Amino acid sequence: MENHQKIYGNAGFTLLELMVALGLTALLSLVAFTALNLSLKGVRRGQFAAEQLQELRVGRTILERSLRSGVRGVPGKSLYFLGEPHQVRFLTVLPLEAHSLGGIYHWRPLLGQDEAGRGVLAVEQVNSRDWQENPEVVEIRQIILRGVTALTFSYGRGGEEKEAWDAEKEKHLPDWVRVKLGLVGQESQEWLIPIYVAENKAGPSGPR
Repeated sequence: MENHQKIYGNAGFTLLELMVALGLTALLSLVAFTALNLSLKGVRRGQFAAEQLQELRVGRTILERSLRSGVRGVPGKSLYFLGEPHQVRFLTVLPLEAHSLGGIYHWRPLLGQDEAGRGVLAVEQVNSRDWQENPEVVEIRQIILRGVTALTFSYGRGGEEKEAWDAEKEKHLPDWVRVKLGLVGQESQEWLIPIYVAENKAGPSGPR
């Protein structure tokens, strides 16, 4: 009878053993959750970095193509290019929207803000005919790069570089534009964009 009671008493877990088992289970669960959370954060960071890099490439391509597709002027402005440290105004045959091909467009890339007040590289565009009637009108405003903390343009011809450029005063357009960008969570960028000015067969005014 005593042996039977002894065997029966050792058949289950003690309260201490149960508490230790629960503690180990909780610890392993915490370790697994932490590892999974870190992995997910790493994936999200990687996706965000990839999206930032893609947006940076697209933004640079848009700006480069528009400047390289620049034209000399429109009626009443035989030469037109106004460059300032934080914005530049010029004329180009490349529109922001592909379905708008045909004609000349006034572009104004600048340091702007999005809906949340964060810095962006934005472009304002208007058809040259409407722009001549009202220089302040904006038909399309598009953000081409987000997370911009600083934006500076400078302009040069040959070995000379200036903070501002007025084509009418200089008697020619700049040969290139230097763009310096500060970006959130990324290294600063510096782009040197050459300008290949299109000569319009229809004269300085170009097509309308």
